[in-house]
Amino acid sequence: MAENNVYYLRNDDRDYVNRIIDGEERAFNELVNKYYGNVYNLAYRMLNNADDAKEIAQDAFVKIHKSLPNFRGNASLKTWIMRITLRLSLNKRRDRSRSAWERLGLNRDGKPKLLFSRSQSPEAKLISDEIDNQVRNLIDGLPEDMRQIIILNSFEDLSYDEIGQILKIPIGTVSSRLYSARKLLSAQLKKANIL
Repeated sequence: MAENNVYYLRNDDRDYVNRIIDGEERAFNELVNKYYGNVYNLAYRMLNNADDAKEIAQDAFVKIHKSLPNFRGNASLKTWIMRITLRLSLNKRRDRSRSAWERLGLNRDGKPKLLFSRSQSPEAKLISDEIDNQVRNLIDGLPEDMRQIIILNSFEDLSYDEIGQILKIPIGTVSSRLYSARKLLSAQLKKANIL
């Protein structure tokens, strides 16, 4: 039995893992229902394509199902699942050529997701569009490790601990990369007269 492998898991996660390893299909369906939204959202943010996000979600759960017997339980189940999703998403993104907007994961249904609220005037809308585009370009221009941290923290709202576990880096590294990314982005925003 997998009891030794899941010592550090919460009771409900340990229950899922043990039931899935024991071959209970319903338990795996419950796990998919519980974490599908997290998996899909992260894949969508990374790939900015609904079909690709669905494909990654399917691939992630296939990989999760196959890998559960080897899961050591050193991280939470959610963190482990998000790490798998991130890796699959990064691989998918590397395999295709996409625009800066899509790599940022800031589009929805082919339309840019706005970073700022808008007023109703056409002038304010035009200014907002220009600022949104500039900010997206600046975030996309960050080094990949900083860009990942910004997406996971600011757009996925994950904690430093969760990010560290997903990227397999210490919390201090998460903090310093996020600080550096924000500092670099802030300097670029000031240089572009956005701040």
